[in-house]
Amino acid sequence: MSRPRVLFLTPTVPWPEDSGGRIRTSQLLRRAGRDAELTLFSVETPGQSAQPPAHLESACREIRVFPPARPGLLARLALPQLERSFYSRALADATQAALASQAFDVVHVDELSVARALGFSSQTPALIHHHKLDAHLHAKLSEHKRGVSDGEVAKVRALEKKVARAHSAHATCSEAEARLLRDRYGVRCAVIPNGVDADRFQPAEAPREAETLLFVGTLAYEPNIHGLEWFVAEVMPRLLRERPELRLQIAGSAPSDRALRLAGEGIDVLGPVTDPLPLLQRSSCSIAPLFIGGGTRIKILESLAAGCPVISTPVGAEGLELPPGALPIASTPEAFSAAILSQLAAPDAERSRSTSAYVRSSYSWDVSAAALLEAWESCAASTAS
Repeated sequence: MSRPRVLFLTPTVPWPEDSGGRIRTSQLLRRAGRDAELTLFSVETPGQSAQPPAHLESACREIRVFPPARPGLLARLALPQLERSFYSRALADATQAALASQAFDVVHVDELSVARALGFSSQTPALIHHHKLDAHLHAKLSEHKRGVSDGEVAKVRALEKKVARAHSAHATCSEAEARLLRDRYGVRCAVIPNGVDADRFQPAEAPREAETLLFVGTLAYEPNIHGLEWFVAEVMPRLLRERPELRLQIAGSAPSDRALRLAGEGIDVLGPVTDPLPLLQRSSCSIAPLFIGGGTRIKILESLAAGCPVISTPVGAEGLELPPGALPIASTPEAFSAAILSQLAAPDAERSRSTSAYVRSSYSWDVSAAALLEAWESCAASTAS
């Protein structure tokens, strides 16, 4: 297949690149668009401009943005929140009209939340693209007091099962999640790793600030807030006893009230930042204190590519294949604080440079886009045969 014709469905506009999901979608679109003919259909994101940036307009043959809508009463009762949040009758109607009037080689469904727009009996080959395994994430969230209900977990599991029965081609961020889908449903599952903009995310020549920790991530996302609350309550006091001048900077879009309340002694909540790279290039250490998660963490890759060491919990590091010692892992307050203090006391600049080079070569978005193109071609070929 020379240039696959792809109808690409997303639950939000993939701009600006202020969250892991938008970064992944935007970067894959702009790179895959060099070798594929892309038609992008997205659900309008409240508060965001419907006008796409120039790099996506040049990558896509057509971009259309559709208004969200409130589903009817029965749908509100039957659908999980992840579908209700991105529900758009206009998207579903336009998808069906496009499939009836145009020839596409593949439909790319970017998350379970918009799978219903395609339907469950499409004659066009479809790749179901999971940024994370929603059913697995919801099950983990249900274990926490601020998580989701068992009923919500059941709805997401039912949606995942229905989609897997209808469409046999899937893609995930990691081999571990691909294996879960294969074992659960017998589907084909490609791995499209998360990546980093290797040209932009590089170490700076300037020295790093000796007493600055950094967290970057969406500040309305429950796994991030849950992890930060643990860090602020359990780890930060231990660090301040040893290093009273230490500061934690928390940066990210859409800060919730819980995120804003984290500000205090030694802690600054910066909120949205236009570009996290300067923060990553000057901070002495980045943290990923996650206990709930899915997919893989783009911010860990960006930090390491920028030469900023990262201390992570096991969940934060899930799905990433890195050289030994590149990503110290800790799961208790004592171990996490000790790992940070060790990094602050004896920064290993040579290891940071080596890790940066590895991440920029092994996890570049160009590598990921090539894997996505291969997955599209495989999906189209398997259906045609």
